[in-house]
Amino acid sequence: MNLEDAIESLCTSYSPKELKKAFFDLSDRYRSKKAHETELHRIAYLATRLPATCAVLKRVFSEISLPPTIIDCGAGPGTSIWALLDQPISSLTLIEQDHEFVKLGKKMSPESPFVTTWKTQSFLDLKESADLILFSYSLNEIPEKYLEEVIKRAHTLTHNYLVIVEPGTPEGFERIRRIRTALLNLRMSLHAPCPHHNKCPMVGGDWCHFSTRLPRTSLHRFLKEGSLGYEDEKYSYLIASKEPYTPSGARILRHPLKRKGHTIATLCTEKGLIQKTFTGKERKKIKSGDNFVLAEFGQLFGNSPPV
Repeated sequence: MNLEDAIESLCTSYSPKELKKAFFDLSDRYRSKKAHETELHRIAYLATRLPATCAVLKRVFSEISLPPTIIDCGAGPGTSIWALLDQPISSLTLIEQDHEFVKLGKKMSPESPFVTTWKTQSFLDLKESADLILFSYSLNEIPEKYLEEVIKRAHTLTHNYLVIVEPGTPEGFERIRRIRTALLNLRMSLHAPCPHHNKCPMVGGDWCHFSTRLPRTSLHRFLKEGSLGYEDEKYSYLIASKEPYTPSGARILRHPLKRKGHTIATLCTEKGLIQKTFTGKERKKIKSGDNFVLAEFGQLFGNSPPV
């Protein structure tokens, strides 16, 4: 059973109209900083959010070779299980304090080739260790004043990697920026998306975010009143390790501007943000989020003005 079939199976207990009403009610609750209230709210969340967050996790995980053991802090309904199904890991521990989400997650989870363990608790009480600790759309659940404390604890417990994923909003990126500074102070190495360990060049109202495109099911289009057959999910993220690592290249930010005969892209580099014009075959290959390396990296700075 694939993810879409698992979601539709859960949804059969309710009519499409009930699910749509719950989705819009859930949107109002989020704006009021309220959580899910009923099973219907949770299933509406799964139907509208789970495919997108799963697609983002797959994209983020592709940046590194995943280690054997992973802890997912704030696992919700177990999105990471679906994102990791094709990865050669040995165990995944899911930490989630919402008992009802854990029930739904266990009910819909596929048979996985790795050991899966659920723990119904707050990740603030985390005591386990693993090769990689993941925070996926979960750090917004804690007060800002505790953020660095949580990151320091995760740094102590991970054997190597920390992976953080946040919504691709200014608020989500500011959280990523704070975490980036904290991890550099802890002498961790950055893998992605940052191609350097220098000061983040994002200033003013700008923020670093990417997007991944995924197809929409007919149910998804109905619930969100969408006309397109696809959805673009925006996200910000950070991958760091205790093992020394030197990032390189340049990260392509935003969507490159395609013009007749050339494409203009904004790149994050060790020298800051620059714009580069691509011509020829290479201009057709570049896309937002890619890590780009020129054969002679020095060329990047010779004729490219700062943003």
